Amino acid sequence: MSWRFRKTFKVLPGIRLNLTARGLSATLGASPFSINVGPRGVYRNINIPGTGVWNRQRIGGSSVGHSSAPLQPAALPESRTPANLVPPTPTPVAPAAPHIAIDEVEIRSASTESLNSENMKQFRELLTQTYEERTALEGEIASANGELSIAAAKYNAWERGFLLKRIFKRSFAARKEVFDTAQAKVSELAEQLKLTKLSAHFEVDREQAEPYYKMRDKFAALCECQKIWDTLSRQAVDRVATRSAASEAVERTPVTFSLSGCDVLEWEQKVPHLPNCVGGDLYIYPGFVLYRASKQAFALIDFHDVKLEFQPLRFIEEEPVPSDTQTVGQAWAKSNKDGGPDLRFRDNYQIPVVVYGTLAFSSASGLNEQYEFSNPALAQRFASAWEAFQRSFGAAAEPLSQRPQA
Repeated sequence: MSWRFRKTFKVLPGIRLNLTARGLSATLGASPFSINVGPRGVYRNINIPGTGVWNRQRIGGSSVGHSSAPLQPAALPESRTPANLVPPTPTPVAPAAPHIAIDEVEIRSASTESLNSENMKQFRELLTQTYEERTALEGEIASANGELSIAAAKYNAWERGFLLKRIFKRSFAARKEVFDTAQAKVSELAEQLKLTKLSAHFEVDREQAEPYYKMRDKFAALCECQKIWDTLSRQAVDRVATRSAASEAVERTPVTFSLSGCDVLEWEQKVPHLPNCVGGDLYIYPGFVLYRASKQAFALIDFHDVKLEFQPLRFIEEEPVPSDTQTVGQAWAKSNKDGGPDLRFRDNYQIPVVVYGTLAFSSASGLNEQYEFSNPALAQRFASAWEAFQRSFGAAAEPLSQRPQA
């Protein structure tokens, strides 16, 4: 018997993503009708199979390139040291402690509407349709499972017995029919849910494939840091008033990096996944970064538009020091201007000064995410691999502020 509990649902076409030195292009659908979205614009392709007859026509506006607006580098705390990991004069940072805070800086990205790269608009619209369709189906499946649970309880109550199903044969047959229908409904909706999962196939040129997969390998190693923190905010500290050796107070929360994938963009490969506690998670695909705040609130950011900056960081660590972290000194909980102990405090004690690594993701459209790592060497290697992947695009991978103006 063929059931049709949901007559209208969209079977989403597969998407082929092509990454070359020119950038990322996407082909939606298959022969005889398809749409190609790339750096040169949006084109509609029509062909008649077996005849060699085809037509290619631009649709929409003119070609969309990368914005020429310069990237604004993420604000760095004064405790960061760009020269090397162990500077001669410590300028440590302290986490939460009684202090007078000024110049608070919240580390948060802009809205998903602002973050999205213009040249990925069509791809984003297709993903939006996927989210909407899957959300509707998931709601119907939850309702269908509730109906199945009730129908199963009524049917099994009689089926396991001896008397009622023989006395009330018609009622028992009706219960069985309701139960079978509920089972079929759940099964069909589950199958439709599979058909609404967008299947992606990446075709990456060798010049971009090798550095991308090397970058992914470095990310896998980065995941092995003993501690990874999402940096939420920074606040300058009045050192005179607090008698602290710290120049800043940092609010942070632990996160776990992993290789995984976005649940609606089906690809056989796993990609770097960076969780975010106050915004969207980051998924690094070949050629773009998917910033996902929720199922229907997300942005696609062209890889050229994302800037990654590594910096070492000296940190006064009041929590247990991770095993893969280097301790480079000691600081007094209550200190004078010269860093010596403030003798007015009888129970004064020393706190270890360690070296961490920070990675800051930014873009001209408002991406602003910062992470802190207990092993700075692993963070620096990932940043170097990121730069190598960007260099594989040639001139297109230069910072936006350094590209020739139109």
